[in-house]
Amino acid sequence: MNNYFFIAVLIFCIFLIAVSVNPFTEEYMFINPIPYMLAHYSLFGAGILLSYYIIRRKIVDKSIAVIVGASIAFLWHYPYFFNLGAEILSVRLIEEVSLVIGGLMIGSPLKELSRNFKVLLLALWMIGDSILSLILMISPSLYTTVYAPQGLEYVGIIMFLMMNLIAVYLLLKYVNNLLRDEKDVVNEDYQRNTYPKNEH
Repeated sequence: MNNYFFIAVLIFCIFLIAVSVNPFTEEYMFINPIPYMLAHYSLFGAGILLSYYIIRRKIVDKSIAVIVGASIAFLWHYPYFFNLGAEILSVRLIEEVSLVIGGLMIGSPLKELSRNFKVLLLALWMIGDSILSLILMISPSLYTTVYAPQGLEYVGIIMFLMMNLIAVYLLLKYVNNLLRDEKDVVNEDYQRNTYPKNEH
């Protein structure tokens, strides 16, 4: 990966953070849940990309990093804290900073984690997001009464679509890596066995 790629990733992360954290978006979040929930994806995703591609340094032990990162993501999607962030700007600013930190925590050990563990994390995230999006689509008042039900239904649909797009991309990348590794093994075996040993 060249410097242009890293610069592009950095610019993209700055863009995600700037779009999510600015006076206009913050004001709009008080009346509409869509930018509020999209900011969760943007800020957490920006943290993951920054730590995975730009910082590329171990922050803490990988097990602690995964637990802390996942806990932060879960915390702000728990109804009580979700409502606090939606209603109180100061709490939301803490939420936004912590989501970036949570993304940094999750992204830093990703290169060290086994593929099976990465798939497990993806599956747990998909289960959690699927449950939340279904609640928002079917009975949003069970989750929160801060926003109008119709807006929350749209959030549920957007969450479900985004989750599946991200999951399909990650799974395709996972399969591509498997095929590449298998091809490398085949090529190594072929090169090793191209010239048979002289048995005379």
